[in-house]
Amino acid sequence: MLSDEGVVGLIKDGVIEGAVEENVGPVSYDLVTRSFYDRTGSHQSFDLAPGDSVFVACEEVINLPSDLSARVLLRNSRIRQGLSLDAPVYFPGHRTRVFFRVTNVSARSIYLNRSKGIAQIVFDRVDGTVMHPYSGAFSDEFDFSGLASYEDVYKSEMRELDRKADEIKGMEKRIYERTITLFAIFAAIFTLVNVNAGIAGAGSSSISVLAIDLSIVGGFSALVGLAGFVLEVENAAAKVAPLVLSIVAFAAAYFV
Repeated sequence: MLSDEGVVGLIKDGVIEGAVEENVGPVSYDLVTRSFYDRTGSHQSFDLAPGDSVFVACEEVINLPSDLSARVLLRNSRIRQGLSLDAPVYFPGHRTRVFFRVTNVSARSIYLNRSKGIAQIVFDRVDGTVMHPYSGAFSDEFDFSGLASYEDVYKSEMRELDRKADEIKGMEKRIYERTITLFAIFAAIFTLVNVNAGIAGAGSSSISVLAIDLSIVGGFSALVGLAGFVLEVENAAAKVAPLVLSIVAFAAAYFV
């Protein structure tokens, strides 16, 4: 890792463009914020809500030689404030404006503006010869370009995540459906036993007992069918069959 003397030398040699020596620390350089980027565009200040992220573009442009790499680190004061930072390792041969992303991991909003520093950059000498300097999609990136050519790759991964999420939601619905069905069956059995025991003691006719039993079965079947519609169960038979059974049971109870 380069010392302050080495970092000052990088500024003089044009490795760090747009830099001022006053921002040089013992082993780092304090980056100056140029603008903030989210889905709506560029901003000069940003109110970062809990859990949200924003990209930060810096005033400084780095032009790394073949024996130097760079890393962006969050300032200690910002760590304590509740920010986290994600940034790439800048490889030898990379020429770009410095970009990074910050996320609010605290429980309150954090106001960001250009006047207060967020991150610092440190430089490391590379041992040996770099045979293939960086020439990737983000080389010569001076205006924020988002995911650039990597977007299609990430889209396929995001579709796979969406599919897994849909599978989990489907499993959750099936669990709820089966739980309600089992509950309705046990509740119906318990109700039938208790009602039949009470009616038998009262000396009611078998026709009356049958009518009451059919009504109980119809009621619980309707409950299961309605639950299927509320939970948006995909299997149509699982939703319709209980309702059909309910109608048949109520009709039979009426005509008994």
